[in-house]
Amino acid sequence: MALFERREPTTSASVSAVAIADARHLVLELARRRPVQHIDPMQFGIVLEPGEFAARAVPVQVRSLEAGLWSAPEPCLAMLTDRRVLLRRPHGELVSMWWSTVVGVEVDVPRERVVLDFGNGCPCGLFGPTVPVIGVMAVACLYGIEGLVRHPGLGPLRDPVPVSQP
Repeated sequence: MALFERREPTTSASVSAVAIADARHLVLELARRRPVQHIDPMQFGIVLEPGEFAARAVPVQVRSLEAGLWSAPEPCLAMLTDRRVLLRRPHGELVSMWWSTVVGVEVDVPRERVVLDFGNGCPCGLFGPTVPVIGVMAVACLYGIEGLVRHPGLGPLRDPVPVSQP
């Protein structure tokens, strides 16, 4: 069941082929099948915890749900790590959303959204064409590598399996 319905119409055609390719590459990196991209947090003015690994830095539109209404979209830079999503807001403020505090997640690649629910009544929505990458990192951090294979929200990123004809 969806946590909310987005009013703006979007289709899977609007999801960037580049973001889908990057999301697939990230899956291989997380599964240790490809070399890991090096993201330098200093380049973004961000300090990571000892041992924390930065996988990607992507643009995203952020909204919060309060009293049943979604806020206006706020453009942010999202640094995706193995422990959190670290948002740099337009005025420079940093906001950490720790994977360990997420109690629910919705990944919807065709609609370009990931919703993180922290159980506090104010879910956070991440929107935009980089959602495939965000979705992969969220699923990997919340469900492990097996989640990358099984999570239904990542289905659109999987190559179709050819059906053999008798």
